[in-house]
Order: sequence, then structure tokens, then C-alpha cells
Amino acid sequence: MSSDHVTREILGNVPEWLLPWFYGVVLGACAWSAVAFFLRFRARRSGAPSGNRARVLDVVRYLTFQQKLLEDRFAGIAHLCTFYGFVVLFIGTTIVFLEHSTPLHFFYGSFYLWASLFVDLGGLAFVAGLLMFLWQRYVAKRERLLSGWCVAGLTWLLLAIAVSGFLLEGSRIAVDMPSFESFSVVGYTTAGALRAAGIEDRTALAWHRSLWVGHAAVSALFFALLPWPLFSHLVYGAASLSRRRTRPLAELRTAAPSLSWTDYLHIDACTTCGRCNDACPARAAGQPLAPRDIVLGIRQAAVADRFGLFTHDVIWSCTTCGACNQSCPVGIDVVDEIVELRRGLVEQGVVPEAAAVLFEGTAADFNPFHRDNVERMDWAHGLQPKVARDGEAIELLYWVGCAGSFDPDGQSVSRAMIAILERSDVPYRILGCRERCTGDPARRMGEEGLFEERARENIELLAGHSVKKVLTHCPHCYNTFKNEYPRLGGVFDVEHHSQFLNRLIESGTLPVARGGSQPLTYHDPCYLGRGNGETEAPRRVIDAVAGGERREMARHGRRSFCCGAGGGAMWLDIQGKDRVENLRSQEAAETGARTLVTGCPFCKVMLESGQQSLGADERLQVKDLAELAMERLTSR
Repeated sequence: MSSDHVTREILGNVPEWLLPWFYGVVLGACAWSAVAFFLRFRARRSGAPSGNRARVLDVVRYLTFQQKLLEDRFAGIAHLCTFYGFVVLFIGTTIVFLEHSTPLHFFYGSFYLWASLFVDLGGLAFVAGLLMFLWQRYVAKRERLLSGWCVAGLTWLLLAIAVSGFLLEGSRIAVDMPSFESFSVVGYTTAGALRAAGIEDRTALAWHRSLWVGHAAVSALFFALLPWPLFSHLVYGAASLSRRRTRPLAELRTAAPSLSWTDYLHIDACTTCGRCNDACPARAAGQPLAPRDIVLGIRQAAVADRFGLFTHDVIWSCTTCGACNQSCPVGIDVVDEIVELRRGLVEQGVVPEAAAVLFEGTAADFNPFHRDNVERMDWAHGLQPKVARDGEAIELLYWVGCAGSFDPDGQSVSRAMIAILERSDVPYRILGCRERCTGDPARRMGEEGLFEERARENIELLAGHSVKKVLTHCPHCYNTFKNEYPRLGGVFDVEHHSQFLNRLIESGTLPVARGGSQPLTYHDPCYLGRGNGETEAPRRVIDAVAGGERREMARHGRRSFCCGAGGGAMWLDIQGKDRVENLRSQEAAETGARTLVTGCPFCKVMLESGQQSLGADERLQVKDLAELAMERLTSR
């Protein structure tokens, strides 16, 4: 057989009068979707940023490798199969269109054979991916998946397109069963099954004609439904990725009274996958927050009404840990939306009593603990820390912070840091009672004006001392100085004490010796690890000073689970079925470690509290990195 005969007649069994209708319906469906997307983008184009080449390439890389989706291995593989299967089938459809409707003639011979194999294998992957999605919905019944037939409608429609396509191919081949069509592995197998079932040539032709109409109909329906919210993430998802945040996860944006173009884009891109719900510590503890519901609620409501969409417990449950942002496969900024909802409530004067007390303390006493600021140095009783004189230039400012000044668990960290600073002969200064809250708790709780007031005062104070570097043991203070003060003119070199300790130990400036033999585990503070990407320095400090084995919790590094304190949750204390700190303490206990190390005074407070939920033989000793290092100090 010559290579010219290794091909097939395209649309040969389809009545000619039907073709104009087919092209008209498909073009109409595509035009309908194009207009719907255009109107949607135009309605929300206010403030729309222009794209750039780097962003486009970033999206292409993201879609090509889909590493974010593969963080959930099963769902990621399902999406990978579906995505690439769809691409292959689209390429196959394009080839057929070019062969039939243009002067090009290339669909024969070896190209026809290998193209047939390529398209069939792509279609097989496509079906496998869709079946995996259906399995996790109906068999595994994953709790995070949004219920309702309409949510799964896209999967069923795509499966109908794929199955009807294979049946269409099988009925075509079944007419005369040419041997070269064996390259169409699925179609040829289907054709063989049809012949074995007694389907004759004439019946196969009739089936082919009917299946062609059905396949064309469901394909046109797919294009027409693309703008529907449950389908449109196929378009909005890529656009949303091009606008995902580049700033650190722990950095909040400035207050925005109305939704921006990027906000709209993110909200429209939501796939309802529920990964944010799975990652949320408040939801894990049985509190009323569900990050996905925040996004979907805002999408469905008018902009002016979004502040009244949710109950107050929902809005105040968030710990601003950023796990929802981290897990979202299309880059939705859920934390910013929640904080914006809090800002709206603050403007209305509708806040929990605990929030009002915190605001009052931060405004009147310069700290969220509502303590007289003259008590800020009580932690240093018996020590002689170096307090800066008025106007004295400071090379290294050790910022003690509010927790380090007023909370007993934080005070022990401050005392350890002073011992380390004195032993290492580092020229440092503290500000003593002139320190004021950085404004972090107030800002996360929606009081943007109070945050800016405290921030400008602190920036002015540090500028008066010509501060070159800020050292803090609190990740919240670290994030505020590093990421949020620069917008207000406060640009400083900032170092977290885990980085500082690691640098001193590695350089030999801080004399320490390894000690202890019991296993340890490390809890990554959200605002240090996930929020600012620092996960290695703390572990290097632990490995340098601890003799026992370091064991990782199931969720660690940038995937760490929250302690439950952030976003003002330490003061607000929204009730749930359990407590976030109890869940995290249980994870620590499951490692078999005897010491739980962290690098945040708020985490230390919460994890100390979480030990009470454990049995007496399970409880761990909770220490800060500074305390662990101080215990290992040696004489020179």
C-alpha cells in the first residue's frame, strides 16, 4: 500500500448540509465566550496593570511544569494528565482542520500514523486524568472538594467530549478495519470491540454519523460555557498567575477601599479546589473560617456589600499565617482580602472587645498588652543591657519587642539574647522604655491608621539614632521592619536572631559547644519560614549546639502549621472544636522528640499552652533558639 493510501477521508460520512451548521454553531459559541470575557475584563479593567515579558514567561513555565499543583501529588498528576491530554487533543483537532479546510495536504503516510498514535495516547491521558478527578470526588470523597453536580460539571463535560471522540473514532475504523489504523490504539481497540459485538458496516456508518453530531454538540457546549464561573478558571487562572504576588507572603498590602483589577482577577480565577481550606489552621481547629468561602462570597457579591457578607467570627478567626496563599494554585491573595474585611469593620467601629482593648493599649500605652510602658524594662532585672543614650549612633539595635518585654515566655528569650550579645562582644544597644510596638498586631487586625502612627514614630526614633542594623528575635517585628516600614521611609538592614546566631556560630564569634542527647524538633514560625522564606538558619543553629537528633514534623519549613497566635488570634481567641496550638503540639509529640524549639516568642507562648493538651509522658520542653544557644555557651 502506498503512503498516500495511509490516511482517512475527513468528514466523509457527514452530510454536507450539516457542515455549515457545525461551523456556525462552533464559531457562535466561541464568539459568545469571547464577548463575555471581553465584557468582564472591560468592566473590571480600572487600574489594570500592563503585562511584561518576564511575567508571560513565568506563566508559561508554571503551566509547563505545574510544580505548584504537584504539591498535592494525586490531584497534581490528575491535572497534569488532563491539561496535557487536552493540549494533545487540541493539536489533533487543529491538524484535522488544516488538512480539511486549507490547501495544505500532509495528513498521510508516516505522519498520519504517528500523529494518530500521539493523539490517541494524549486522549488516553486526558481520560485518565478526568477519571482521577472523579475518583477523588465520588470514591475518596475528599472533604475539601465543593459539593454539587454543577461543580463537577466541567469534568463530566470534558469526559463526554473524550469518550464520544473515541467512540466516534472507533465507529469510523469499524467500517472496514484497515490494519494501519492500529496506530490509533484506542480507536482500533474500540472498533474491534464493536465488530466483536456484531456491528456491521452500515450500522457502523450510522453510529459514526450520530456520534459525530453528539461529539460536535458537546464540544460546542464546552466553548459556550467557558465564561461560566465554574469553567472560566481555565482562562482566568493563567491571567491570575501573571499577577500573583512577588512580595513576601507575610507582607500586607496597603489599605484598599475598593477591589483592584488584580483582586477581581484572583477572585474570578478560583478553581474551588479547596487546598486553602485544607491548609487553614483555623478550619483544622473547627473554627468557622473557610478561606475558599471568603473568595467565593466576594465573587458572588457586589463590591459595596462585601463587608457584610460574613459573620464576625469568620473574619476574626484568621491567623494571617499565609498557608492559604501558599497553597493556592492560581495565586489568590486570601489573607489580604480577609484583612481588608477587618479594615472595613474597624472603620464601622464593629470589632470584638479584645480587639478594641488591643487597639486602646497600642494607642495609649504603646503596646498590645495594655501595660504601662515604663514597665518595658522589667524583664532586664539583674542584667545590665546597654541602653542607648539620646542621639547616640547605633551600629546594631537589638529590638526587644512587646512580647520580649511583657510576656514571661518572651522575657526569657530577651534575657538569653542579652547573655549571648554580651558573650560575643558585639557592640549593640537597646532603646529601653523608648521602644514602642511596631504596629503589627493592630495592622493585622485592621487598624491601619494606628499601625502607621506607631510605624512613623519608630522610624523617626531609629533615624535619630542613625541605626544601621536592627536585630530582633520576633518574626513579626522582623517582617514589619524588613518589609512594611520601607513603604513609609524606614529602610533598615534587618536580621532575625536565628540568622544572627547562625552567622556568629559559623564565624566562631560566639563560643558554643554541642550538648544534650535527647531528640529535638523545630517549629517554623509562619512569619519567618513561610512568610519570609527563612527555614535553614534556625536548623543550622540547632544542629550546631544540640547533641540530640533533630526530627522534622510532618508539616515543616514553608509548609509548617501555624501555632495559632498570628493576626491577633493570641488576643481574640475565637473558639472552635479544638485549639490550633493543641494540634501543633500533637504533631510535635508524634516525632518522639523531647524538646520543641522555635524562633518566635508568640509561638513559644502558644506551644507552651498546647503542652497541656498532651499526656504527661508526651509533653515536650519548649525553648527558643536563643535559650538553646545560651545553654551551650562556653568560655573562650
